[in-house]
Amino acid sequence: LAAATAHAAPPLHIGVAESDAAPIVVLNAQRELESGLSKDLGLALAQALGSSARFSVLSRNRIEPALENNKVDVVCNANPAWFGNAAKLGWTRDFYPQIERVVTLASHPRTIHGSQDLAAQRVGVIRGYHYPALIPLWESSGGIRVDHPHLDSGLKALQLGMIDAVISSELELAAWVKRNPQPGQQLRMQPWVVSVLQTRCAVAPYSRYSVAQLNQAISLLEKQGKTKRILQSYSWKTS
Repeated sequence: LAAATAHAAPPLHIGVAESDAAPIVVLNAQRELESGLSKDLGLALAQALGSSARFSVLSRNRIEPALENNKVDVVCNANPAWFGNAAKLGWTRDFYPQIERVVTLASHPRTIHGSQDLAAQRVGVIRGYHYPALIPLWESSGGIRVDHPHLDSGLKALQLGMIDAVISSELELAAWVKRNPQPGQQLRMQPWVVSVLQTRCAVAPYSRYSVAQLNQAISLLEKQGKTKRILQSYSWKTS
């Protein structure tokens, strides 16, 4: 019966941003979603809905229009603070936290305790993303925003001396250091926590699954311990 119900239910169409770095999004050579946190959580969410998952990889600039125009049902590595059209979309309850930090070279002369310590610094960020804590810095011309398509290009620019700092989530930085241990030794995680935000699912206006249904599924995954187990599989292990 459960299998028949899953077969009959429409697939949950999930949009993922190609700019999201590993472990959140992992793409193969054909730029198709291969693995990662977004895929694992998306499959689990669809299963909790009694459905299957369908994924579409989109550029960051296409994420918001795709949701507004109902090209996808949800985007789940999201938060209203990161979206310019948040009021036009539905939003689920909290799913999992994203912690943003400042990364510099170990040789960087400053210790970054707040945005004021980034004055006159070239700060690498992801193109199309919003950084509320840094808006005063941009508006005062105290720092220079340098957009990059993804974390890897930002960290390469950092190592080449083209920028002075990079804003990264802890999850994404941990995955990058695991893949690049030698250059990872040259990096310094600064003490300032730029933001701690819970990710949610942004829901299209005419999504095939309502915010209430998605909230119920997220709660079920939490109760079953599935969300925690998936997150732990991507945690930074120092062994």
